[in-house]
Amino acid sequence: MAPYTRKQGQYLAFIYHYTKVNGRPPAEADIQRLFQVTPPTVHQMVLALERRG
Repeated sequence: MAPYTRKQGQYLAFIYHYTKVNGRPPAEADIQRLFQVTPPTVHQMVLALERRG
């Protein structure tokens, strides 16, 4: 499988660090606020990351 895109890496880094600090993964709304994107955009990225494992 091809390497992660830059944006996917940013999402993964945020999810990883948020989870380490807060003891739970971020809600999609948390991701939306950070990246200033729409809810469907966040959801599609999360689905794409899940497909990649």
